Amino acid sequence: MAGRFWEAAPGRIWVGRLETGDDLVEEIERVCVEHDVRAAWVCAIGAVKHAAFAYYEQNDRRYLELESTGHHEITGFVGNVSMRDDLPFLHAHATFGDRSGAAVGGHLVRGCEVFVAEITIREMTGVELIRTPDEVTGLALW
Repeated sequence: MAGRFWEAAPGRIWVGRLETGDDLVEEIERVCVEHDVRAAWVCAIGAVKHAAFAYYEQNDRRYLELESTGHHEITGFVGNVSMRDDLPFLHAHATFGDRSGAAVGGHLVRGCEVFVAEITIREMTGVELIRTPDEVTGLALW
């Protein structure tokens, strides 16, 4: 079975820093709404005061929301922006490391409180990525 691919071209690029106390997901989506970004690739580095993420239970077809209290470095963050319910939607996965070197992570959700974060948003043009329900996985996919 073949995957589904579309050609896209690089568009505008935003680089910025979030403020202490910002919600990581909400702020990235806010920037995308403000600048009418409908498709993008996103990466980030920094640290959070509180890590919030989820794990998708494939058999149950639902997300299990998780959190890790305390300070964490963002050791990995990659995602994309697409449209869902006519609004920019961030789908990102992140890994967080604590002071012992232990790592946790998964699907990023609201509730990640930023200590500091440097964000790059690279717009993709010439493509429409619209999330709709997928019967096989139970997820909203493009």
